[in-house]
Amino acid sequence: MIGNKLEYQRMYEVERALWWYQVLHGKVLNNIKKHFGAENLNLRILDAACGTGGLLSFLRDAGYGNLTGFDYSQHAIDFSRDRNLNVSFGDLKNVDAFQPGETFDVISCNDALYFLSDEEIIRALNAFKKKLNNNGLIIINIHAFEAFSGTHDIAVGSFRRFELSQFEHYAKAAGLSIKCNTYWPFALSLPILAVRQWQNYQIRKQKIDVQHLDSDVKFPGAIINSILRAITKTEQFIIRKAPFGSSLFMTMTSKK
Repeated sequence: MIGNKLEYQRMYEVERALWWYQVLHGKVLNNIKKHFGAENLNLRILDAACGTGGLLSFLRDAGYGNLTGFDYSQHAIDFSRDRNLNVSFGDLKNVDAFQPGETFDVISCNDALYFLSDEEIIRALNAFKKKLNNNGLIIINIHAFEAFSGTHDIAVGSFRRFELSQFEHYAKAAGLSIKCNTYWPFALSLPILAVRQWQNYQIRKQKIDVQHLDSDVKFPGAIINSILRAITKTEQFIIRKAPFGSSLFMTMTSKK
């Protein structure tokens, strides 16, 4: 996806309104408030592989002012700067090179680590840890379970999905501790799974041109969007730690 300007354009246009991004950004904000308190708005926050800046823009609207982001794609950087965000070039494979010596209270990295090998993920997490202030928080969201692979994965260049056990290994190797975790969206997992399996069937039957695919980043209309957002936000209060879903959300801290 790094060189696909059209996908970044789609993300830029819908991520403030699309239910999935709204729920994810809410998860990030809620965990920041839970860890640091709701009144602490002076936190230094880094969004690693920030895409078009949707999360940073969301956090700015929530009152946080000390926000920084980096991304490997110039398209993503340009769209982020259109939102007047402090975003510049950075590489998850070489996090140490980004603003050497600078540290942060929160480092978020959403739906980006799947580009990396196991060793590179551990290296990135270790670099996050070194850039973390005392009592700092790392927030990760990542594609989960290979069963959910579909046309979206192909369109964005994702070649792998993950399970919690893998990140438990990565975190331990990087000297981090997973503080909380949950798969999501649980309530919508079966419909999502059915759609993705149907897509894979069509790919096997060569009924889909895999060379010209679009991602699932589309606004479904206001009514459907509101229903999907309500279902997913409600499940957070009913199921604190869901066992299944197309994404895995985690927070991490340095081991004491």
